[in-house]
Amino acid sequence: MFKAEVSQRKKVILFALLIILNIVLRIPSIPHEKGSDSFFIHSLSNSVTSFGCANWWLNWLSVFGLYPYSYASAIPFSLSGVSQLTGLTGLEMEKTILIFSIIMGLFSIFTAYILAGTLYNDFLYKYLTALFFSISQGIMIFSTWEISTRGPFIIFLPLFLFVLIKKMKLRKTALLVIVLIPFLAAIHHFFYFSILLLSIFVILKLISKVNLTWNINNSHNYLYFIGFIFALTYPFFTRTLIEAGSRYEWVLTTVIINIRYIGPVLIFFFGGLFYLMFKRNKIFEETYILVALLMLIPTMYSHAYGIYILLTFTILFSALGFRNLLSSYEKRSDKIIITTIILILISFSTFSGFYNHARTGDSQNYWYMPDITYSAATWTNNYIPESSHGFAFRGDTWRLSPMSDGHPITPTLGAEILAYKLMNESDIEMEKVSLNSLDYYLEGPYVIKPMTDVAGSVNWLMGLQDIDDGRAIEIIDKFNATYILEDVYAREPIINSIEEKKNNIFSNGRIRVWIL
Repeated sequence: MFKAEVSQRKKVILFALLIILNIVLRIPSIPHEKGSDSFFIHSLSNSVTSFGCANWWLNWLSVFGLYPYSYASAIPFSLSGVSQLTGLTGLEMEKTILIFSIIMGLFSIFTAYILAGTLYNDFLYKYLTALFFSISQGIMIFSTWEISTRGPFIIFLPLFLFVLIKKMKLRKTALLVIVLIPFLAAIHHFFYFSILLLSIFVILKLISKVNLTWNINNSHNYLYFIGFIFALTYPFFTRTLIEAGSRYEWVLTTVIINIRYIGPVLIFFFGGLFYLMFKRNKIFEETYILVALLMLIPTMYSHAYGIYILLTFTILFSALGFRNLLSSYEKRSDKIIITTIILILISFSTFSGFYNHARTGDSQNYWYMPDITYSAATWTNNYIPESSHGFAFRGDTWRLSPMSDGHPITPTLGAEILAYKLMNESDIEMEKVSLNSLDYYLEGPYVIKPMTDVAGSVNWLMGLQDIDDGRAIEIIDKFNATYILEDVYAREPIINSIEEKKNNIFSNGRIRVWIL
């Protein structure tokens, strides 16, 4: 295996440059917080700060978001803690989110670095893995002024893998795994994949106890190759995870998404994969990441989640492929290695930097909160009394309520409704999920009864024609609502009636506030 001698001084300089690069790329070029989930978590964090507890915790499963009107709680609590520590609460919470996301981005450098070190004790390989991982768009998108649960899970996953495959005493490994799995479960439902990865580890360990060696012959290598092709193409032929449209178009979109969130270094992925696939005398750690990739590769067909599940493994193989390329030149001149790294830094950083500060297509019009919405949030925070209730009528109003620190409090999604005490536990209508249903394991043993979701009643209200309709009055009284937040770019049918019968108390050209 390759091993480059790099002086301690150069290591310090390279790491310092990597940290600076990560910070610079995350300096925002937009005026305010971005994303969609970010504002929902923003709102939950505000509620924890205001009430001192998570009002959505009705059951121990609520901690993990596996109970009706609940949400995985680790990130809202962490964000609330940081905001109270820094004093950046209320309207200043978006600054807390910026700080928190940058910290998570920097943390990704170290989780990737230590994971790579369990495979090869080579500084350049570890450094390249940390570089490619930390500034890949799969990480950057959730660690640049946007808070999510997916991002921290992806960042902590290398730490979990490190604990699994690092040579430690069994007792220490078991203890750390027992701590990490509930922690990951409290971050995101992706934690089911950590159980799969743990199962793969246990099975391979048991096999290793029997065979005592990982000297796999060529026939086994070719068998893995066949298995990889099967796993890669199975969803295509069975339409598994292909939700709609042409299979070929779906595959093309899948490829584009992977390039978009991994970056140009993806071209080195297959070099690293084939090198390790056909390598003789594999160590346990190498066999483990190969088998883990084999089990996870079908998830790439999931456009919403696949890339994030595979990101860690894709980067490991891409860094390996690129490191092998460097090793063929390193005997000639150190300058070649340094020049190549600089060129990769420039091209990769340019790619990540562009997508971190710009969008293409329709998304460029709404990917962050504009100043006009922020000004409306500032006004409502100052002039709408605390604990007032209202409705947010789509458009950009769902960003306004969290930004204004709940002035007014609006029923929007799931846990947010309980977080601000907009309903009681006795009001929740639930039904049990069968043990034979996949939803039992992914969503929890209880689900909301159809047609009883609070969000549904708000949508119904927006579709009515008369604000004085008995059905509208019933919904308004149910939530003790006094205000309506409207985005003029997303006009609802009931607005005509509101304009005729209610008073407009604020308008800035886009956001209007009505008093009922």
